[in-house]
Amino acid sequence: MIVDLHTHLYEKPDYAAMLAETAHNLGFKKLCIGGGEPRYGLASNETVIEVAGAYPDLFVPFAFIRPGEVGPADVESLHRDGFIGIKAGAPSVPFDSDEFMPALRAAEVLSLPVMFHTGIFPVTDLDRAEKFRPDLARPIHLDVIARELPRLNIIGTGLGAPWFEEAAALLEVHENIFFDLSKLHLRERGAHFFKCLLGVESDSKWGDSRQSSRWEQIVFGTASENRDIPFVERDYQRLFRALALPENIISGVMGENALTCISHKATT
Repeated sequence: MIVDLHTHLYEKPDYAAMLAETAHNLGFKKLCIGGGEPRYGLASNETVIEVAGAYPDLFVPFAFIRPGEVGPADVESLHRDGFIGIKAGAPSVPFDSDEFMPALRAAEVLSLPVMFHTGIFPVTDLDRAEKFRPDLARPIHLDVIARELPRLNIIGTGLGAPWFEEAAALLEVHENIFFDLSKLHLRERGAHFFKCLLGVESDSKWGDSRQSSRWEQIVFGTASENRDIPFVERDYQRLFRALALPENIISGVMGENALTCISHKATT
């Protein structure tokens, strides 16, 4: 079973239909779709929930929010609208700020996993006006959240690039934090890089199991436009082969770990 936990929904004609066709051709079981801000070409929350309703067996809707601009009532409203997860990006305050924590606490109570866009964002013309600061989205900010909200499933993107070491360290100490390896990092970094960060299973050709449990918190996410999704899936498979990871780890990354993120029960 393949579950893409990090799928972008773009504001383009017939994009949902093309995305569904690609998923079918690749054998994907579920895609967790999320939109975002228009400056990145991403769809609105209204479009996301509409598309998810048109493909209920395939698309799982995540609602986009900006940290520092929403509260518990907003999260509760999104939950009533049918969203099963939250996607937090382009923060105006750090992810672990006091302004954002009440909204995250509401997500924990409602059993809504929260995906955080960690690391660098694409450059846009609005960055200067908004005084955009990528350090607000460093993975280390997830540490406080995981400690205060231990029943909240937390997903970071792109293994926190360029702060890879921070992301890997979080996996070692927090069971409720997950990361995907989306996009170019799989192509630009070799197998040895990921072996050092995440470890490998003792029965792989590398023969080192010290950090193997970290793979149980790695999820498959493409975070790409439709035409690039097959190449990202291929890059994941190339990494698995290079590290000679066992089938149980591969099946976990490609689907089972994601299902853990999106299927846990509420705390009330």
